[in-house]
Amino acid sequence: MARSLLLPPNARGKSCAATLLAALGDTELRPEVLHIVGVGDAERSMDFEALAGGLEPGARVVLVGPHALGAGQDPQEELLGPELKAGLQVFVFPQTYQRFLVQCQDAEAPQFVALFHPGLDVHYYAWYSCLKHWVETRVPLFFSAYKVPGGLGEKPTTVKTFLETLVGMGGGAGLWVIEEDNPHSIEDGSFNAGYFMTLGSQGSLPAQPGEMYWPLFQALQKVGHPFAPRVGYLDVGDEGEGKVSADNVKLLAAIAEGAIQGAQAGSDGADEATARSFAAKILDQVVGPGAGKAWTDSGFIRTTCAQCGEGFDSELSHRAICPAVGRGPLCAGDQVRLVALKAEQLNGKEGVLQHFNRERHRWVVRMGDRDALFKAANLERNSDAASPAGYKHARVDTLTQHRQ
Repeated sequence: MARSLLLPPNARGKSCAATLLAALGDTELRPEVLHIVGVGDAERSMDFEALAGGLEPGARVVLVGPHALGAGQDPQEELLGPELKAGLQVFVFPQTYQRFLVQCQDAEAPQFVALFHPGLDVHYYAWYSCLKHWVETRVPLFFSAYKVPGGLGEKPTTVKTFLETLVGMGGGAGLWVIEEDNPHSIEDGSFNAGYFMTLGSQGSLPAQPGEMYWPLFQALQKVGHPFAPRVGYLDVGDEGEGKVSADNVKLLAAIAEGAIQGAQAGSDGADEATARSFAAKILDQVVGPGAGKAWTDSGFIRTTCAQCGEGFDSELSHRAICPAVGRGPLCAGDQVRLVALKAEQLNGKEGVLQHFNRERHRWVVRMGDRDALFKAANLERNSDAASPAGYKHARVDTLTQHRQ
């Protein structure tokens, strides 16, 4: 008998289902295609029988996340299922949503996307490309807050302020539903403490997440929440990497890199020295006095992606969110063909990769006598083609080092 992709319903799963049903009722939506992203055991333990009452009959539910098969299970870039639950077809993609967008381009587009306590304030840089994609496609987005007992966590006020700053509110776009006191929360009101919904944005989101760092920093400061997102995926379940301590130089460097990106973003960005000073102050504020000095004195050197330029602590985890990775590894000099473009007349055309444009998150492709920009998801390497003279072939995960 095949192992089930899901778990029996439990208290957290029932809270998730009830909260999602409440949000669907608020908006009078009954989606046929629901994506639940950042999945852990709570989402796998949802009461799907209850949830089915808020969806169209036969609806497709896709659970996405590196832990969608359970903690300790290796991520896979494969859409598993469906498993039938109360008339619903439940699929699982046990890897990041960035990889889902690359590997499952023929899948149905979601009509509703749900994220339960995604840690937007902490993992802002990792989430940003997904948030931008969902905003641009105007899919309804649901977020819940997890108010960590005795800690800052994602208090409802924090999530509300974050979303209102990022996408605005009013006029049929941006922050749409606000419920700061969720009646379906559990664990003394901490789990699913509140929920919110957005639809599109009041304006276009910038290409680079660093350009929104300062507005978010200022807004969250006003509600007493320090904004210190980390660059690079840190799995808090592995070897204590997520431990908030001045002794954890990996975490200090990840937070510092985010602050530096924010300080240097835009045409009037700070110089390197000023940006590093700002990062040290952020560390003192978030981790504790002396954390900034601990970072600067450590001399710690982060591993950096040669293509997108971001630092990371796990090569495999970085590949799962790197915008330069296509269906397979890509690097300058590769002969590629265009695939899965809406402009179908371009599909099948060939070119040579020049370099990855970090500002636009696109590969520069030489096609004949001109260059054009394309997402990695729309490029397929001609594996049998040799790289042109003058290029030294290297996999996309070729690494450089730089000092933070």
